[in-house]
Amino acid sequence: MGQAQVLARRLRSVRVQKGLTQEQLAVRAQVAVSTLRKIESGRVVEPGYFTMLSIAAALEIEIQELGQSEGVGP
Repeated sequence: MGQAQVLARRLRSVRVQKGLTQEQLAVRAQVAVSTLRKIESGRVVEPGYFTMLSIAAALEIEIQELGQSEGVGP
């Protein structure tokens, strides 16, 4: 599985665990819903650092947590 797909799965998983829709997360992170959808679908291979920093902050997690596969330790 490629890095974009790992990020997509992890982001979607965390967002759902937090009980947020894509629209709600986009507003909190101050990013376009279309950008969030592209990242969650794996269509963005290398999302911008500041975009991911905003998304992580909106999810109240560290940015590094988005790169970890589920079930895998640090």
